[in-house]
Amino acid sequence: MKFRFCGDGDCPDWVLAEIISTLSNLSVENVEQLAQLVAKRIIGEAFEETTIRSLTSTATNDGKTAVACVHYMLTNAARYSCTEAIFNEEIQQLGLPKDHAMAMCRVLQANAMAIRQQLIDKAFRINELQSIRNVTSPGETPPNCATLELKISQELVDGLPKDTTHIVNIECAQLGALLDEMKLARDIMLKYENKQSA
Repeated sequence: MKFRFCGDGDCPDWVLAEIISTLSNLSVENVEQLAQLVAKRIIGEAFEETTIRSLTSTATNDGKTAVACVHYMLTNAARYSCTEAIFNEEIQQLGLPKDHAMAMCRVLQANAMAIRQQLIDKAFRINELQSIRNVTSPGETPPNCATLELKISQELVDGLPKDTTHIVNIECAQLGALLDEMKLARDIMLKYENKQSA
C-alpha cells in the first residue's frame, strides 16, 4: 500500500513493526506525551531522555526505536503536508489503535508548521558544499587531470558534524561531463522554481 505520509510510497517495515509491537502497547497518554517530546526535539528544543525512558519503560532499546518511529511519522507527515484526517486514517491502517492515532494527530496539528519550518531551515545543512577551488599544480597533479579542493560544511564524520577539506583528482574529460550535468541540474531547478513562483 502507498501512504501519503510516506510521500505516496510504502511504509518502511521497521515503522510498521514498531507501531504494532511498541506504540500500540503504550497508553494513549504515553503515546501523546512521547509524540510531544519528539516534536519538541524535531523543532530544536531540548531532548528529555529520562522522561522518554519512563514513558517507554515497557519497550526495548530504552524506547529508541519508538522515538525513531514517531520521529519518522511526524517529520514525514509534515514534510508531505499530510492532513490530520489522512494521517489518522493511514496510521490506523498500519495498526495503531484509533485513540492512539488521534493523539498523534493532535501533536501533528500543533507542531506541523514548526516542523516544516525546521525542515526548511535545516535543508542542505549537513554535508553542504562551501567552496570548490582548482589547486592543480604541475608535477603533483597526475597527467590529464585537475586537482580540486572541496570544502564541506558540517560533514558527518563518525556521526558528528565537522567542517572538512578534501583534495580530489578528476580527469579533465570527466570534469567537462560533470560541468554539463551540473548545468543541466541547475536548469531543471530553475524551471521548477519558476513553476512554483507562477
